[in-house]
Amino acid sequence: MLDRRELAGVLAHEVAHVAHRDLWIMGLADALSRAVSLASWFGQVILLVNLPLILMGAAYVPWEVPLLLIFSPTIMALLQLALSRTREYEADLGGARLSGDPEGLASALLKLERSAGRLWEEMFLPGRRIPVPSLLRTHPPTEERVQRLRALAGPLRPTHPEAPLRLPQVGRIAPPRFGPWGVWR
Repeated sequence: MLDRRELAGVLAHEVAHVAHRDLWIMGLADALSRAVSLASWFGQVILLVNLPLILMGAAYVPWEVPLLLIFSPTIMALLQLALSRTREYEADLGGARLSGDPEGLASALLKLERSAGRLWEEMFLPGRRIPVPSLLRTHPPTEERVQRLRALAGPLRPTHPEAPLRLPQVGRIAPPRFGPWGVWR
């Protein structure tokens, strides 16, 4: 359903995710989230041990420690969602720089937003497209992404039809490196 220009913008966006090592970053965030979840279980055990210690008058762990451990997965999930939204903005910028055509990606985002899963969402997930609260979204609002991309269109547009595109400098993409045991890092 996308034309060539829009498809080039979407592919450049996805290549930017790879170039910025977003899979590795989000994998690291997921690993940290799992560790925090394990710490939450430890906080629940501390809370259960604390109750009898208080009744016996013995020394106990201050309440702030187990409560912080118990609620830390929720805080970590919100941080992970915020990281995901930030990485989407970076991939939009990288895709616009790579393709030299931010309007193509903006057009594709609008087209995908209009057509993606409307029937199924209305049947099974009513209210899914309600943007509030935005803290629980993995992607930023499409309108905001399109607005940022269109603001980039001016600096990337050539002054003369036959002039080359003036692309901002994009960092060099490092080749994959292998660690001491052949592990890709």
